[in-house]
Amino acid sequence: MFRRQRLKAILLIILTFATCSIVQGCDKTTNTGKGAYIAMKTYYIGRFSLAVPAEMKRDECTSKFRHVEIEETVWPMDVGHEQARYAEWDKFMTKIKKLPPPDGTDKVIIRVQDFPGVGQWAKGAFYHRDGDAADEATWSLLLDTGTVGVLFKGRSVLVEKENKSHLMLNNINNLCESYHNTDTNASNPMENSFYLQHGMINLPYSWQEESYASFKGHALNLNLSIKMQMDIGHYRETMGLIEGTKGMIDDASREPGISFSIVRLGKREVAGMKGEESILRASDNDKKSLLFAWEFNGKEDSGEYPTTTIEMEAPDGKLDEKIAIWDAVLDSMKPMFERKK
Repeated sequence: MFRRQRLKAILLIILTFATCSIVQGCDKTTNTGKGAYIAMKTYYIGRFSLAVPAEMKRDECTSKFRHVEIEETVWPMDVGHEQARYAEWDKFMTKIKKLPPPDGTDKVIIRVQDFPGVGQWAKGAFYHRDGDAADEATWSLLLDTGTVGVLFKGRSVLVEKENKSHLMLNNINNLCESYHNTDTNASNPMENSFYLQHGMINLPYSWQEESYASFKGHALNLNLSIKMQMDIGHYRETMGLIEGTKGMIDDASREPGISFSIVRLGKREVAGMKGEESILRASDNDKKSLLFAWEFNGKEDSGEYPTTTIEMEAPDGKLDEKIAIWDAVLDSMKPMFERKK
């Protein structure tokens, strides 16, 4: 399964080439070792920092914290944030009202309530998500921080249990109270903070966290992404990147016109995590690309050693320059906390 999934993804990448702003830290340059320097910009992602070429821009960013999806919206400058938040709430409620009610009930929304004293304004809804049974529902809460609107979307829970314990609601409320806007020039990240695109949650790791960010816009047509997942032991791959890459190459050898050649394949430590690295030249007839990957399979129930994948894709050519950028990105990654001995 691992081999087939990776081969399918690689082929999609080849075809593509044929045809999170995450909180920013200090700018710096990295020596390639050949007298040239790469201008880099540091971003905080989850509980780590990562530097990417300064000319690249964040293309996508998603976050999940303690089984709560978090979506941030910067209020427009030409509209008061009070007006913006009501428009955002109305848009969210319109989506909910279009959902089909579960079998056994004729309504989607169970209740809506205000949360006075949380941020500048906060409002939430307890409702049936699409696919919920009649005895299941979820909480979503919109928080206005003054400059940013933050939508917290919980997972589905049993209605009767939630009405008694309020576990999901208390969890989301705790996240709201711990959310802080971040200065785009912040240079002193806080210990025990989980960084999002426009803010951070000042809480230590407890369970389940996820961060994803992608970057584009380089003159060499680079596409860079990083994904970190904590506490996903039952999803963790048992096969490492090296073994999986060799298997994928073997499978591809039986596909007409498809070939891979290894540029670099081996173990590599990044940010104190002993992972594995792969750099391949991929060819699909006359279509050629370079595929970079680094993976660490993580440690069980650990926010300090998350399951991590960093990937970079580029058209073939200027290999030395692209490897220098790849090495600079991996070497820049650091934990924003002090690991326990």
